[in-house]
Amino acid sequence: MPFTQERHMYLQGGGGNSGLVLSSDAKPRLKWTPDLHERFIEAVNQLGGADKATPKSVLKLLGIRGLTLFHLKSHLQVRYI
Repeated sequence: MPFTQERHMYLQGGGGNSGLVLSSDAKPRLKWTPDLHERFIEAVNQLGGADKATPKSVLKLLGIRGLTLFHLKSHLQVRYI
């Protein structure tokens, strides 16, 4: 089985390095870096906590190009269920 090195795409948004790392395969996966996760937690807290923050409101607050509702919904489920 041949080894293929995964390529990544680093995206920027909101005035600097967003910490957003997406694989460049057909179904891009997001790697939640410590910096990106910290920004996520801050956004959720700023919106009133996990009970009040919606994926759409977190997405708007973060303002990171390339980040999708799918990524946020998945991360909210993992972190707060």
